[in-house]
Amino acid sequence: MTWATLTAVGGTGVALFDRTVSEVQGTVLLLMVLDFGLTLPGRAPLVLVAVASVLPLYVSFFVSAHFWNPAMLFLLVPALIAAGGGQLAGRLLDIAATRLEPSERRAELPWYRRPLDQRVLLAVALFALAAGGVALVQAALASSGARAPLWIAVVWQIMTLLGWIGLTPLILEQRRAMRAAGPAALSPSVADVGVHALAVVALAVVHAIAVVSIGRLLLIPKVPPYSDWHDLVYAAFIIYLPLDLLAYLTIVTLGFASDVAANRRQAVAREAAFRSEMVESRLGALRARLNPHFLFNALSGVRVLAVGGKAEQAGAMVSGLTDLLRYVLDERRTLVPLDEELEFMRAYLTVQQARFGDRLRFEIDREPSLARVAIPQLLLQPIVENAVEHGVEKSLKGGSVHIRAQRVTDRLRLVIENDGPTAEPSAAEGIGLTSTRERLERLYGSSAALRLEPLEEGRGTRVMIELPLSEIAPT
Repeated sequence: MTWATLTAVGGTGVALFDRTVSEVQGTVLLLMVLDFGLTLPGRAPLVLVAVASVLPLYVSFFVSAHFWNPAMLFLLVPALIAAGGGQLAGRLLDIAATRLEPSERRAELPWYRRPLDQRVLLAVALFALAAGGVALVQAALASSGARAPLWIAVVWQIMTLLGWIGLTPLILEQRRAMRAAGPAALSPSVADVGVHALAVVALAVVHAIAVVSIGRLLLIPKVPPYSDWHDLVYAAFIIYLPLDLLAYLTIVTLGFASDVAANRRQAVAREAAFRSEMVESRLGALRARLNPHFLFNALSGVRVLAVGGKAEQAGAMVSGLTDLLRYVLDERRTLVPLDEELEFMRAYLTVQQARFGDRLRFEIDREPSLARVAIPQLLLQPIVENAVEHGVEKSLKGGSVHIRAQRVTDRLRLVIENDGPTAEPSAAEGIGLTSTRERLERLYGSSAALRLEPLEEGRGTRVMIELPLSEIAPT
């Protein structure tokens, strides 16, 4: 009932307009714009809108002419066409909106301060371009000496709007594919720009042919001096090339803004995940890594060194243990520079040497440019602990642990190797590796990888971790 009333009010306005003009085209055009706009939101029934919009025109004609004209029934045809076009355009807008990042829900804000829905934002942008283009099309035709009424430019722009709405999902889907391909794909090359430019030119050609051809099918009068079809197509191409380029850039800009919003939300979610993971990591480190057994061994080593007169080595061990505890208990950050994580591992392995003595040897290497690369805190500790337990503890001769950090294209690769006995896969894939693999999956998704493999000749094990390359901002 609400939509019928609203449509009837609009139809009454069209009927009042019809009394002020002598040509029927303006009335029909205004009627079609009304039906198109009312069915665009996708809530009003198509037939109801078409019938309710033309009824006031029937009544107005009967009141003024005092007789019924059956030809007035043909007004339902453009009304139904426009209403169907509005519903189709609304569905295409819905499809396009699914390619954009949804707006944040801010229920605590007044409605007028909340961010626009992506469907509304897209519709406003395209409608504004189409409406602004009416004057440009009319001016371009007039400047070439064409004698075309304003309603022809309006019809052209309505067809243009439908074309832009129809192409929007395809353009945004291409943006989504580029985003899924990785950050590098979002920075187009010169060749990509050339391909997009050719696409815009091709679309402008199709656009010009379409508006002229459909205009002929709708029996729109010829536009002197463009009596020839080819001349009018060429004129339409010159007019619509800049408009199509502007529309294309607008759609791509909305897609880019959607990518920025998506990246921001993902960063916030990743930060929250990092914080949650760090709480779990600290608790796990305190319970399992720095348990009383580990501390007992470390302090016993300090006692042995002190009793043996090796005060300097005992002091170094106490200092290393202090640094280790300070790092684990640091709750200020969720990401740390690679250098700090490697220094933590150095302190950890130094304390472990109190237990194993000369049986444990370790080496830590990294490329100089990677000092400030960001990694999750305590990422390496469970992997290195496994290397000590499986590669050193189970061998009478002991063994060595080697940690390397290197850049591989735009990724960080961390390699932890031990030269002890090669562990069985079921034993090597213990709690430490399993939890680390799950942690990487939750934090980075498919952008991170962890692989476990035996070294050559069956002696030792290698764990390789790859992460996206990003740096900690300087403080």
